[in-house]
Amino acid sequence: MSRLAVFDFDRTIVDDDSDATIINKLREKKPPPEFDSSSHDWTPYMSDVFEHAFTSGFSQEDILAAIASMRPTAGVEQLISSLATAGWDVLVLTDANSVFVNHWIKIHNLQDAVTSVITNRAFWQNGRLYIEPCMRQSACARCPSNLCKSVALAQWCAQRPPYTSIVYSGDGRNDYCPATNLPPHAIVFPRRGYPLDDMIKKTLSTPTPQVAAKVVPWDDCHTIIRELFPEQSHIICPTK
Repeated sequence: MSRLAVFDFDRTIVDDDSDATIINKLREKKPPPEFDSSSHDWTPYMSDVFEHAFTSGFSQEDILAAIASMRPTAGVEQLISSLATAGWDVLVLTDANSVFVNHWIKIHNLQDAVTSVITNRAFWQNGRLYIEPCMRQSACARCPSNLCKSVALAQWCAQRPPYTSIVYSGDGRNDYCPATNLPPHAIVFPRRGYPLDDMIKKTLSTPTPQVAAKVVPWDDCHTIIRELFPEQSHIICPTK
């Protein structure tokens, strides 16, 4: 029996935003360029931010230390470890970047629990961080050109045995597209009070809702633990 748990990274696995963390650290030295809100793509902007960080003397160690300092969302480490122990595939699907995500996962000893990370590729070269888009797509108008999470998730699932269970945890607008493509037997966990939660509420209030999966909003990951491991939740999260 194959089961898949998909997680966004920013504001889902971590209780912060990784790009904002770097931008805010930069502001302490020299303000980075502002994002042009008329642009649909965030990734090229972050490329400019990384260039600015490099020229401002913000080192590789500075960046990695800032990423390592991001707080985990309450219960997420127990949740991911429990999923891996129970034989689930754990997929991190995010519009962040591979350096940020993989470094944070390693620092928090979750690298053996996470099956794979799908995100924008990032790499160091002569002390400067570079970022490349995860994909180049134009078929989905909902999503930016660098990543449609529905496309990425479909490609992942096509390479694996059929999953009998799929759960998806996220918070942002870019999590709505994959949420609308989950099958009825899946569960989508939108973080309460964030854009994904609002968008799902709106579609569920219409005569023809676009989300067919079961919806379970969450404030912390103990809610997800109780939903997926009801008989073990008192052991996994005893304080709850």
